[in-house]
Amino acid sequence: MQSRLLFFLLTVAAVAAQHSETVISNPYSSPDDRQRGGAMFRSQCANCHGVDGKGGASGPNLTTGSFRHALNDEGLFRVISKGVAGTSMPGFSMNGREIWQVAAFVRALSSGRTAVASIGDVLVGEELFRSNGCTNCHSLQGGVSLRGPNLAKIGSRLTLDELLIALIDPSAAVAPEYWKWQATTTDGQSMRGSRMNEDTFSLQILDSKGQLRSVPKSMLASQSLDRSSPMPTFKDKLSKKQLNDLVAYLATLQGGAK
Repeated sequence: MQSRLLFFLLTVAAVAAQHSETVISNPYSSPDDRQRGGAMFRSQCANCHGVDGKGGASGPNLTTGSFRHALNDEGLFRVISKGVAGTSMPGFSMNGREIWQVAAFVRALSSGRTAVASIGDVLVGEELFRSNGCTNCHSLQGGVSLRGPNLAKIGSRLTLDELLIALIDPSAAVAPEYWKWQATTTDGQSMRGSRMNEDTFSLQILDSKGQLRSVPKSMLASQSLDRSSPMPTFKDKLSKKQLNDLVAYLATLQGGAK
């Protein structure tokens, strides 16, 4: 009975605040609340938003700190409790405290992004990006590059820590489409490219000219796959401050026009 009354009171307060100048802050945002919210998020929300909140098959990325249907904590409460009409986001049958705890966890997914980015100079980072030849391999617009991943939305896909790791240890995580495949055919010819897909009888290879080819496995005498990144490390090339500047710039790449 008390849980239902608490849920009712918190819901009424959140809805009423939408029609007033008073904005309700999350009353349950302690480390313990965030931990409990994280457990509920992983059991109820991860199927759509991913275990790490970076988005999935039908749910958007929640780690950017910017939400289309929620401008503040009470907006998050409303979205979690009521869902979003016209989308695949349903409302959840949790009590008020549990909803606030999930909201606290979602808010924490991006809590470190602004703080860490603030220690870097975005304008200096942009100049470093261009002066170090990054645009030779990476596009900041739409489309696909054969040499390196498109970075137009990299700031919304990776955390600041992951951006830094990508700069100092590029081979730590390489997308399969950039693995380097090479093979020798049964008649002695060499083949190279990127392995895009594989089934029981063939491989789908993107060659150096950007053409997709289907290669029967029966014609291959040997093959190998190099999962390392062709990107050079910036660990010893840039200072710690320069790395922070470059990370701060990359974090701003959220998919908008440049």
